[in-house]
Amino acid sequence: MTANLPRRWYFTPCGLDCYGYSIRLKTEDELKYWAQQNVDLEKIRCDGCRSDRSKNHWSPDCKILECYVYKHKHEFCAQCSDFPCQILEVWAKEYEHHAQAVADLKAMKEMGVEQWLKERGVGQ
Repeated sequence: MTANLPRRWYFTPCGLDCYGYSIRLKTEDELKYWAQQNVDLEKIRCDGCRSDRSKNHWSPDCKILECYVYKHKHEFCAQCSDFPCQILEVWAKEYEHHAQAVADLKAMKEMGVEQWLKERGVGQ
């Protein structure tokens, strides 16, 4: 059950902070939006990138997640020697919050994972 997971769990490999993510929380507005899009509301579910991808992930076919899970096996993309890679650079152009996530990863790479998380009030 994800309610007992540490706060760190919700910082994704790509740099997003999904702790307060409306899909994860299934907010009323989020559910209303997806109902208007004719999406099965049972599919509106995400327990974080480190959860079971086949059951509990909003984007199980995410290219960043594929790379993280199968290729490099890092906790965060900032730990990769290929960072920032082409996949992240393209992804960062999609939305402002993606660009911010990549900027956060760059800060993480510069200061180190533990210090970066500590500055955000996140422990192990």
